[in-house]
Amino acid sequence: MNILKSCSTPLNWLLYSLSGLIFAFFIGWLILAKVNFGYAWLHDAMNIQQHAEKYGPQNRYRNGFQYTDKQEHIRLFSAINTAVHHQGSGLKDITYQHNNGRNLGVLLRHAEILHLKDVANLLDILKYIAAGAGLVWFFYIVLFQQNKTPTPNFKQQSLIMLAAAALCGISILLIGPTAIFYTFHEWIFPENHKWFFYYQESLMTILMKAPDLFGAIALLLTFLSLLIFVSLNLCVYRFLHNEGDSPKRGKLRQSQG
Repeated sequence: MNILKSCSTPLNWLLYSLSGLIFAFFIGWLILAKVNFGYAWLHDAMNIQQHAEKYGPQNRYRNGFQYTDKQEHIRLFSAINTAVHHQGSGLKDITYQHNNGRNLGVLLRHAEILHLKDVANLLDILKYIAAGAGLVWFFYIVLFQQNKTPTPNFKQQSLIMLAAAALCGISILLIGPTAIFYTFHEWIFPENHKWFFYYQESLMTILMKAPDLFGAIALLLTFLSLLIFVSLNLCVYRFLHNEGDSPKRGKLRQSQG
């Protein structure tokens, strides 16, 4: 079959590398989600306690957030994290407490709940995309294995990914990053659903010190995902290498016998 014989082309290398990278990011996301995206550590590293004490009194819709402590922030972030990974279930029931244990009220406003449910829906879509990428990546592994074709090495994959990234970067510069940012949000979030919140109107935004926290999480996710990507490629290399050597090893054992 021609498709099997031509699996060592730049296009196939790109699809193999890109699908593997997407799958690696998906695994990285699942791992970080289990540890609340490192929020407990980032809370101190990014001075979120001081941030809450500064902007809590300025909130126009909720009172007393400046009296919440680190453990309460971790609990609230964990509750939101759990909810957005379960179709937004339980968001309206999240309450925040004074550091003396007194209940201060409901954390999220209606607009914030709508936004987080939109995020939950987006995550569900991304799960299917990641699963599809995983299937494509596995399909290419089978092609390489069946044809005794070597997978692209790290240098080849890096060059291909850098070329693709450069093309995307040039497109962003030509169109404009601000225009792309707003257009992207307009595409993925329903019309009339608010997705930008000031600190003075959203405790969620204060809690997450948006957008700073998102940038830090993106760096953690990228670093972890690249480690996973490299590990997956090493596993595939060892698998294909061992598969290729196995007939020789079998013959060697027979001759020794």
